[in-house]
Amino acid sequence: MWIFAEDVVQTDPNTHHVVKAMNALDLLVVQEIFMSETARMADVVLPGTTFLEKSGTFTNTERRVQQVNAAVKPLSGTKTDGQIIVEMMRKLGFDQPDYDAAEVLKEVASVVSFFEGITWEGLGASPTGLQWPVNKKGEDTQILHIGEFKRGKGKFHYYDWRESEELVKHKNEYPFILTTSRELQHYNCATMTRRTSNVEILPKDVIMLNPKDAKAKELVTGDRATLKSDRGEITLDVEVTDRVKKGVVRTTFHFPEVLINEVTSAVTDEETKCPEYKVVAVDVLKAS
Repeated sequence: MWIFAEDVVQTDPNTHHVVKAMNALDLLVVQEIFMSETARMADVVLPGTTFLEKSGTFTNTERRVQQVNAAVKPLSGTKTDGQIIVEMMRKLGFDQPDYDAAEVLKEVASVVSFFEGITWEGLGASPTGLQWPVNKKGEDTQILHIGEFKRGKGKFHYYDWRESEELVKHKNEYPFILTTSRELQHYNCATMTRRTSNVEILPKDVIMLNPKDAKAKELVTGDRATLKSDRGEITLDVEVTDRVKKGVVRTTFHFPEVLINEVTSAVTDEETKCPEYKVVAVDVLKAS
């Protein structure tokens, strides 16, 4: 397996399952800019570069495609993701030129119909980017649907509400609902933000507990408590707060010292297959 810039050991649900799967691989290659928890398990680590060190494009959820130009040269011993892929292809017998962002964009535009009018030069002349679809003349589409939906009318699908399988199986033994989320100071698993002064503002993950639940569990802010689920348990400091409702506990997953996903479930939404990070059956126990 070859993983690009994704720390599955820290961010994917049910860490025990993930680690077992990683250990079962014949070869694990991780391409990263920092030594993440996943990179620590790798047989080979390929040192990549940050967005400041490579040229390419970003496409956001507004359909806006923007050009990005390298601001600084890569650190010694590192290479851009595109160049690493090119060199791997050469090793496998597929002759390729060096990575060139303009040429890659040209290839994308040749196979993705709504990118057909996007060129490197056109993006360079449009500092705010272009919104797909972009026609052959290079004219973009700032408002996608006017008067009608581009693909015609859709069909409304109704689904009866169903309780999460996580709660169906475990709520009697584990009466609290754990929901994981982020705080403003850190981004996702904080691989980058933990290496900034943000870590001085938010230095650790904590268990947030409603005052009524805290009283019932004889816990106060600063106590140590254990979150226990069917998959495992972790111990964190407690923060008593009305930011969470009674019966719900909340924590973040920014710090690898305590892998929050050791207690989360592999249950997924049956349509999107998105993991159920927001509904995890747990109990809260005062740490001895």
